[in-house]
Amino acid sequence: MIDIELERQANTRDLGGTETEDRRIIKPHRLIRSGRLTQVTVEDATVLLGTCRVRTIVDLRSALESEQNPDPQWGIVEYYRLPMLNEGQLGFSGLNGTESDKQGILDALVEQTGRPGYSAGKYMTDVYRKLISSEQSQSTIRRFFDILLTHTAGSVLYHCNGGKDRTGILTALVLTALGVPWNTVALDYMMTNRRVKENMERRLHRLPPQHQDPRTHEVVRALYLADASYLEAAREEMIRLGGSPLGYLQNVIGLRDAMRDKLQERFLKQA
Repeated sequence: MIDIELERQANTRDLGGTETEDRRIIKPHRLIRSGRLTQVTVEDATVLLGTCRVRTIVDLRSALESEQNPDPQWGIVEYYRLPMLNEGQLGFSGLNGTESDKQGILDALVEQTGRPGYSAGKYMTDVYRKLISSEQSQSTIRRFFDILLTHTAGSVLYHCNGGKDRTGILTALVLTALGVPWNTVALDYMMTNRRVKENMERRLHRLPPQHQDPRTHEVVRALYLADASYLEAAREEMIRLGGSPLGYLQNVIGLRDAMRDKLQERFLKQA
């Protein structure tokens, strides 16, 4: 995994160099995971379009999130909007994309996680299970693999809002399809924390006075930081539905052996 240093998006990484169980590695500048790209600078765009050769961008966010923070439009890039979950599944339905609703999303999550017997951690594990079990998410996963199987030029960059949850789950499934062992998958997932910690602390500091309270801080930390229990909840759901993470890809998503072979031929090389 190769860190990509951008001025305005800390959680961008190239899957290149990741080793598979049979000692092959993922080719660099082919698969890139990221958070939202709304505020990237001209210099960031030069890195992504030049050095990384990004030619396909897949946005995994809900319609509301994409409308509030749209991707930059680069003429040489092909765009796909493939929401893994909708606003209702994420817990902030009823918002309409106005400027005030940007804070409204946080308000909705704080209210939801304040219910008796609930918490920010429980909210996150519920979301991770939905990322595996919901029909919408499964449809997006299938479509994403179709894109990878037909993609020929440059690299594919896929992203959600923070580059942790939806992006993290899709990365786990891509790495599994390419033959990367699960312990490596888990290590890659947790790498987000060292990338986003500074931004999280800045976000906490900038919260308005009415949100300077323990519950809101707990929600913000849960939204920013990876936690092994979240990924484990997703893995348990894969096992429940498919017998194993690979079985989930084969039996639920429909990733046949010939498709896996094509993916590995396209994105792997000898170390």
